[in-house]
Amino acid sequence: MRDYTYFEGGRFLITNIYRSQRFDVDRLDLNWVDEERPEFIRGFRVIDHHEGQIAQVHGEDADNLIYSMTFITSTVKGASFSDFDTYLLECINSKEYLVSVHSINKKEPVMDEVVH
Repeated sequence: MRDYTYFEGGRFLITNIYRSQRFDVDRLDLNWVDEERPEFIRGFRVIDHHEGQIAQVHGEDADNLIYSMTFITSTVKGASFSDFDTYLLECINSKEYLVSVHSINKKEPVMDEVVH
């Protein structure tokens, strides 16, 4: 398999950081470039194999994506591939890559505290 791809006049090295039956998340690092500086320098490519969609995120969205994936792994007890897949599906549809704690913990009802 090829470990690089071309995008916006540059060549990017591909490093897979997450893989499930539905999704691949690849880190893209600039390896070779033309004379013009491309807008996309480093970031991630999210591939949805069921829908055939590819989303490329960079900048603050890429920071939010890696933070959210790390947050889910380290704080959600019993996090599984289905939790990641649900999160990634929401990200692709909404174009917002920062995790919402309440959307991950849908199994537990959100309780509002009332102070009298």
